[in-house]
Amino acid sequence: MAEEITINEQLIIDIQSIIEELLDKMGIVAAAEYKEDAVVQEVERTPKPLLFDIDCANPGILIGRGGQTLDSLQYLLRTMISHILKEEIPPIVIDVSGYKQRRFKYLKEMAAKVANQVAETGQPLTLEPMSAYERRIIHTALNDDERVITESTGFEESRKVVIKPSNY
Repeated sequence: MAEEITINEQLIIDIQSIIEELLDKMGIVAAAEYKEDAVVQEVERTPKPLLFDIDCANPGILIGRGGQTLDSLQYLLRTMISHILKEEIPPIVIDVSGYKQRRFKYLKEMAAKVANQVAETGQPLTLEPMSAYERRIIHTALNDDERVITESTGFEESRKVVIKPSNY
């Protein structure tokens, strides 16, 4: 059985410091804030991810096109944090100015609208290319909708979700 990971105030402070130090070295004036109740995913994970939201004057530079820069920043910071702290830590999610929280809400709403359209027309619809994280949001949002099925198609950056009528 996995050992319970203790989340304490010092761990939060240490992670915030690492995030802010990296941003400072990048020449970006920003502050990282721990968001205990932020929701950026549907599936409950154990341990619950720690979400840090970065606030800066120009969030677009950290988010990048389609969130690609943010995904890379999150990967880099996760690696740095685990290397520097040398202890087992919960998964870390990095957000910038609430981008992931807004995107999560948008994707869930879009999934429901597209599912309604597919159920009404009986025709499958293919969504725009998305990251694995975003495709998982779509799949999870429609998992209990018996009118439709979802599948991912394509390769690498061109991977998309196709929403089909369940009787297709």
